[in-house]
Amino acid sequence: MGGSGQLLGGYKTHDDHSNDARVQEAAKFAVEKLGEQRNEKLDLIKVLSAHTQVVAGTNYKLLLDIANSSNKMEKIEATVYEPLGNQEKQLTSTRNPTPDQIEQQTEATSERKNGGLLGGYKEVSTDDDEVMDAAKFAAEQLSQRSNSLYPFKVKEVLQAKTKVANGRIFDLAIKLSQGDLPDQIMKVEVSRDLKNTYLLTSSSPATS
Repeated sequence: MGGSGQLLGGYKTHDDHSNDARVQEAAKFAVEKLGEQRNEKLDLIKVLSAHTQVVAGTNYKLLLDIANSSNKMEKIEATVYEPLGNQEKQLTSTRNPTPDQIEQQTEATSERKNGGLLGGYKEVSTDDDEVMDAAKFAAEQLSQRSNSLYPFKVKEVLQAKTKVANGRIFDLAIKLSQGDLPDQIMKVEVSRDLKNTYLLTSSSPATS
C-alpha cells in the first residue's frame, strides 16, 4: 500500500478530483442516472472523494454530496464504469455510506494530500461546510460558558486549518458577534471524532 496510494481491490486515491474533468463527468453521470432510478431531479453539489481502478476501462468509486428537488442534502457512494472507447458509462452501484465509511474515504484523500503525515495541519477554505459546522459549534459552546444574555454568532471565519487525528481537528480564527457588543476574534480548536461528535478543546482571544 505504501506511498503508491493503492487501496484494496486495486483502487487508487484520486487526489485532484475537484479539477479532473473525467471524475466530474462520472459524478454528473451517476447523479443523472440515480435521479432516473428514483424518478426525481437530483443535483450534484460536490465530489467529496474519488478512487479509480483501471480494468478494461476505468471504475470510478465516488463519494458525493447531492440534493433533491426539495433541497434536502444526501451523501451517496456511487460506482461508475467507463468502458474503453466511446461506449456509454454504466452506473454499477449506489449506496448511502455510514459516517465511518465517509470518514475513511475523505480522510484517505486528506492523508495523501498531507503526504500521509497524520500530525500535519493544512490550510483549508474558510467557507468549507465542515469548517463552518465546527465554527458554529465553538460559538455555541462559548455562548454556554458566557454569562451574557446574548449568544455568540459566527460573523466570519478568518483562518482555518485541519489535521487528521482519529477523526479531525479544526484550528480556527473566528470573528464573533454578540448582541450590540463589539465583535471579538477568537482562536479555537475543535475536535470531531469518527462518530461526528464535536468537542471544543481550546479557546482564547486572538492577540492581533
